[in-house]
Amino acid sequence: MKTKTKIAIFACTAGVAAFFAIDFCNLVYQCGCQGMLGTGAAHCNVHDHLAAKHCPWCTHGGVGFVAAMTPVFATQGWLAFTRRPFGSRQRLLGGWLAFPVLGGIGALLVGLSQGYWP
Repeated sequence: MKTKTKIAIFACTAGVAAFFAIDFCNLVYQCGCQGMLGTGAAHCNVHDHLAAKHCPWCTHGGVGFVAAMTPVFATQGWLAFTRRPFGSRQRLLGGWLAFPVLGGIGALLVGLSQGYWP
């Protein structure tokens, strides 16, 4: 498989994950974040000083987000650039699936480690 194809697969899968990460944040934490086309994190509960709990991804300036999403981007990179005999469709589908699966596990671990849920 050509390097240009691998780069395109990685850019497509990582780009989708990066673009929808803030929507995913709200899906998992119900924190008020809105998508990239909305107001982003402007309505996140981290800005409400009276809120009982604050979004684990936004609380530490994005460190929680980085902790949860690094395995996603690493897996997408591995799937795109590995020498294993995966076809383009397998690499693309695997990269897209890495986002909700690994991102969900990471978000769960970050949320639990910060006591976001009782």
